[in-house]
Amino acid sequence: MPTFVVNIRYSDDRELLERVRSAHRDYSKDLADRGVLLSAGPFADGDGGMLVYEAADRAELDRILAEDPYAKEGVLAETTVREWKPLTGSWLG
Repeated sequence: MPTFVVNIRYSDDRELLERVRSAHRDYSKDLADRGVLLSAGPFADGDGGMLVYEAADRAELDRILAEDPYAKEGVLAETTVREWKPLTGSWLG
């Protein structure tokens, strides 16, 4: 199954970010529990975050991203998606 790295950048509306954060984290936890979201977290500078997903294909990932509360509520200023081919690491078993 393809792996995708998604970088997000938040809009300047920090009040909106704070208001939607809990719903985003609940959505992310559900995806992680189902094995779709492998890892995620904000950047230390608070400007955005990085998420790593496994999805059947780019179309499925696009559906997953579109349902994220951050996307639905307009929190994101930018989203960049790249397919990634991880070769080494502790999570690859």
